[in-house]
Amino acid sequence: MPDILIINGSARLNGNTQKFISKLTQEIAFDQLNLVEHYFLPYNYENQYPVEDGFETFAKEILYHKHLIFATPVYWYSMSGRMKNLFDRLTDWVTLNKEVGRNLKGKTVQLIAVGTDGDLPDGFTTPFFMTANYMEMDFKGHVYFNSDLTISEEEHAEIRKSFFSFIAV
Repeated sequence: MPDILIINGSARLNGNTQKFISKLTQEIAFDQLNLVEHYFLPYNYENQYPVEDGFETFAKEILYHKHLIFATPVYWYSMSGRMKNLFDRLTDWVTLNKEVGRNLKGKTVQLIAVGTDGDLPDGFTTPFFMTANYMEMDFKGHVYFNSDLTISEEEHAEIRKSFFSFIAV
């Protein structure tokens, strides 16, 4: 099993986020989970979820990997709704299932963001950094891809080298 897990928060399986993931990860072993393919409800303060809620099964996949990469399109100046739902459900791991949450300690976290603006909106990376910090994971930074621009193979190679510099790939 690869050490790297990419969690794709896009609503489209073959959208710009996936295209950038594919370019960035050429020749790199990784697993990928697409949030659009998994069903779990928003966080519930009563912690009551129907049997068909798949959060625990989905989220336990996270525990098998050392490096977590959250990939999300920029929707209305923020992460995708699916990604936000995942982050909200991590609350289950600091309230209900604390032992699972503790197993996140020491993992590394990175962010891939894809949008059409020149730069990421101010504060975009804050939830990723703060969540990693709260759960004692090491946030290693982000890469932003403007999908309106064309990036050469050489530029992709440089981005890849920099983005994965701390991982023996």
